Amino acid sequence: MIMILLALQAALTQPGELKTVQDWTVGCDNGRACRAVSLIAAGDWDANLPMTVRRNAGPEAEPVIVFEGEEGSSIVADGLPLPVRLIAVDGKLLVHPADNSATIATLRTARQLELLDAGGQRSGRVSLAGISAALLYMDEQQSRLDTATALVRRGTRPAGSVPSAPALPAVRLTPPFQDETPSFDQARIRAIRSEHGCSIDEVGGPDEYDAVQLETGKTLILLACGSGAYNVTSIALVAEQGDDRLSIRRAGFDAVSDKADAALINAEWDGERRLLREFSRARGLGDCGTRSEYAWDGARFRLVRREEMDECRGARTFVTTWRARVVRP
Repeated sequence: MIMILLALQAALTQPGELKTVQDWTVGCDNGRACRAVSLIAAGDWDANLPMTVRRNAGPEAEPVIVFEGEEGSSIVADGLPLPVRLIAVDGKLLVHPADNSATIATLRTARQLELLDAGGQRSGRVSLAGISAALLYMDEQQSRLDTATALVRRGTRPAGSVPSAPALPAVRLTPPFQDETPSFDQARIRAIRSEHGCSIDEVGGPDEYDAVQLETGKTLILLACGSGAYNVTSIALVAEQGDDRLSIRRAGFDAVSDKADAALINAEWDGERRLLREFSRARGLGDCGTRSEYAWDGARFRLVRREEMDECRGARTFVTTWRARVVRP
């Protein structure tokens, strides 16, 4: 029965895959929310204009088109003004929903867009090579093909034929702890390192650890095991207070995270949200890699969010490939 449950969990916890077409990366999560992200075209690093197109699942969901720019900017498509309204929200520019159709039509036919600042000077450029295929992929994943809601291959099928978004899995956090975090002297930390194969003698790296309470009687120990140029590896341990002693074991994770015997990368504890976070950078610039968040359910860490970008080409926005609802007591 235990093996069946573990296999079921592995099948259920499966982040979506990314697809890259020319200068765009696209992907969807388990709730069928999709996002297409622009990449820097070859030789165009100095003129980068980050752009995303995102859309939730369901017949009523509309696309959201976002640029990074300042209020007062305007858009030019292949040298011609694009008559769309831009709304400034939190340092980003959103295309007015009423102008989505005109914008999508331009994205499918133009070669590039340029952002002009309030003074008419170019402040960025985005290549549209591959965006039609990326939008078609979004339509396909959300079952919009040949419907009135499709971004690319529209048809006569009604919007009502588009399925609703599937329910997200729920992860229930344990109640807040009622005890103090135990302290660990250096001798104990050295013994824990030895027991769990976390020696830094050969690999180098910070000789440090972090201890935080997960729940009453259980403490998370994040033990640094080495570092590279921009990544620090750690292992996650759970110290549990028994009747007469403190036992320490490797923390369990979702099968998909594959962290039972592997290291976390750049891990840190978010005390306010009570989540364990990691960011595995594929390079120091931080424009590619994997960001994950895990919630402790009393038995193991459960993946509640994953964002990925496998192309190191200047992306400032990653694609969400997994989501779960965090239920707080």
